[in-house]
Amino acid sequence: MAVSPDGTRAYVTNTISNNMTVITADTVPPSVIATVHVGTRPQDVAIAPNGTRAYVANLLDGTVAVVDTATDTLLTAVRVGRLPQGVATSPDGARVYVTNFGDGTVSVIDTATDTVRSTVPLGNGTSPADVAVSRDGTRAYVADFSTDSVSVIDTTANPPAVTATVPVGEEPLGVALTPDGAHAYVTSSMDDSVSVIDTATRTVTHTIAGFAIPLGVAIGSRGVGATPTGLTLTAERRNGKGHGNEQGRGDGHGNGNGDGKESPGIEGDRGLTLKARLTVGGKPLEDGSILFSRETEVLCAGTTDSRGRATCAVRGRLDDDDCYTATFTGDMAHAAATATTCTDRRAAARRTDRKR
Repeated sequence: MAVSPDGTRAYVTNTISNNMTVITADTVPPSVIATVHVGTRPQDVAIAPNGTRAYVANLLDGTVAVVDTATDTLLTAVRVGRLPQGVATSPDGARVYVTNFGDGTVSVIDTATDTVRSTVPLGNGTSPADVAVSRDGTRAYVADFSTDSVSVIDTTANPPAVTATVPVGEEPLGVALTPDGAHAYVTSSMDDSVSVIDTATRTVTHTIAGFAIPLGVAIGSRGVGATPTGLTLTAERRNGKGHGNEQGRGDGHGNGNGDGKESPGIEGDRGLTLKARLTVGGKPLEDGSILFSRETEVLCAGTTDSRGRATCAVRGRLDDDDCYTATFTGDMAHAAATATTCTDRRAAARRTDRKR
C-alpha cells in the first residue's frame, strides 16, 4: 500500500485479482472509489512525489504499470527485469527504481519517457526484494533476500552502480529510510528481527528482535498532530520589462490547496521563475523539501533557505494557460502543504487593452 502525498488517497495492490484499489484516506469511514487493472500478480506500489502517477511492480508480467491518479486509468506498462517486486521513486519524481527478484538487478525508469534508462546488476546469486531512495536522491538501498545484505547504489554515477554492501539478518525483504536519511530499517524475515543501519558508517547499529516473519516496513512521518504549515507560490515572468505576479496560496494541514490570480503586464517568452515560501506559525521554515510541477510534469525540486524560500526556473516558451504547483512533502514534525498558481496571458492582454 502507498498513500498520496496530500494524504487523501490510499493505493492497495491486490495480488490475486491482478488490480489496484483506490481508497479515500481522508474520510471516516474510508471508501473504495476505483479499481484499476494493472497486470499479473501486482506487488509493490509507489506514488510520484507530485501525486500524479502510481507505479506498480507486476511480478509475473515483468512490467511496471504506470497509472494516472487523476483518472485512475492505466497509461502504460514499462518492461523491466524478471519478477519485479519492489518499487520506489526519486524525490524529484524523475526516476523510478525497481527490484528484479528473478535476475538480481535494479531497473531505473525515466519517468519523462516511461522507458528503462539503465539496469544495475547486484551480482550473481542475488534476489533484490525491496528498495528505498534517500531524501537527496543520491543513494538507493536495496534489500537482497538471497545474500542477507543491503546493497547501496550510487544513483549519481553514470551508470548507477553498487558502492557498498551491508550484512543484515537472514532473508531481508523490506527496507525503509528515516526522513533525514540517517538510518535504514530492514526486516529480516527468517530470523524475526529488524536491523537498523547507520547510513553514514554503513554498519548495523541495532538489531530489534521479537517479530514473527517480518515482511514490510515503513517510517511514519507524523500525520495527526503534525504542526500545520503555510505555503505560498508566486510566478514571475522573465521578460526584461517587469514582473507578472501570479500568486497561489495553500494551507498545510496535510492536504493544503491553493488557487492563483494574475496581474497584467506579463508579455514575453523568456521563461518563468516560480517562488515558493514555506512558513510555520507565520515564521520561515528552513530545509523544507519543495517540489515544483506543471500539470503532470515535474519541473524541479529545491530546499527552502533561512527565509523559507525556494525557487524554480522554468525556461522556454510558455503556453497561454498553464498551472504550476509547489508541494511541501512534510516531515516528522510538519504537515504537508501545496499551493497552485495559474497563468492566462490572453486574459491579461485583454485587460491591458481595455486600460488603453
